[in-house]
Amino acid sequence: MKILLVTGSYPPMRCGVGDYTYNLAKALHADPKNIVGILTSSLGGSANQTDGFEVFPVIKAWKFKEVLTVIKIIHRWSPDIVHIQYPTQGYKNGLLPWILPMLAFLMGKKVVQTWHEGFSRRDALKLFLKSIIPSKLVFVRPNFKKENLHWMLRWAIWCKSIFFIPNASSIPCSKISSYEKEIIKKKFLKDQKRLVVFFGFVYPAKGVEFIFDIADPIYDQIIIAGEITVDDNYAKSIKSLAESKLWQRNTTITGYLPASDIADLLSVADVVILPFRGNGGGSWNTSIHGAVLNGAFVITTSRTQNGYDKKSNVYYSKVDNVNEMRAALASYSGNRREYDSGIDSDEWRNIAFLHNELYLKHLIN
Repeated sequence: MKILLVTGSYPPMRCGVGDYTYNLAKALHADPKNIVGILTSSLGGSANQTDGFEVFPVIKAWKFKEVLTVIKIIHRWSPDIVHIQYPTQGYKNGLLPWILPMLAFLMGKKVVQTWHEGFSRRDALKLFLKSIIPSKLVFVRPNFKKENLHWMLRWAIWCKSIFFIPNASSIPCSKISSYEKEIIKKKFLKDQKRLVVFFGFVYPAKGVEFIFDIADPIYDQIIIAGEITVDDNYAKSIKSLAESKLWQRNTTITGYLPASDIADLLSVADVVILPFRGNGGGSWNTSIHGAVLNGAFVITTSRTQNGYDKKSNVYYSKVDNVNEMRAALASYSGNRREYDSGIDSDEWRNIAFLHNELYLKHLIN
């Protein structure tokens, strides 16, 4: 079975959906019956194919003028399945992603779409373009229809076969020794008692500013392991908090780190704080999966869960409730997750299995 995955962002480009697509491609490629290709932006991928699947980094901008480029790739490579990921940072405001399902369908290909996020009403017309053709839909969020799709847009999934396939960590499990962990922790902790870590993109929905109220400057060293741009107003506010008199000696902003370095940092953290705003976090969030996989105690937020889950070593606070997160830090910091056969199994292998089942059913029907 030939599967062409389409994504606007792909490593080394920095995007959660791009990382998801890379891990999905690796897991699908592990099945010898699959041939996997990636159609992506010109900044994604590389000429060499060390992962064993073909990458087409050919789209300079996801605009209508690139239609012929896409047609040539699909015609020449001739996939059985065209599987498009939505949204990605690489698509930006281009029209091409919205007409790709129709384009692939008219070329006689079976189409699958994964919707990682919801859509706003201003996208209604473009949503119509990619919803009118027969395709299978994958959601990584449970209750997507109710919680992430405005009721005025639910026509977009009428008569569609919908599959919920859970997400997983895009960060590997750290394999370093106890001695190496001790060195890393000493490097970051400095003279403080607790290592408090945030990792990922720094923007308002992540609630990074709350960490400075949750943590205690007397005991805690805050590590922000994420790309932070000083030209952005929100990033400037985070940088200002980090440089304040209270926190300037006890905050480190590392900038972007490779996934393996993030995994090592998570493996020594006393707590990982992910104080997401809006709808909070959940099973779809790869950051939570990454921290849990590496055994860290995690404080995050949720609209549907509350309290401490011992199995995953995660405390779910009410959204924006700084006092609750501060209390959780005092009660559970330093806990390490116990081994669990479900959590510590190869989650991507199961995700690939579920995708393969979907693809095969789609090819038959």
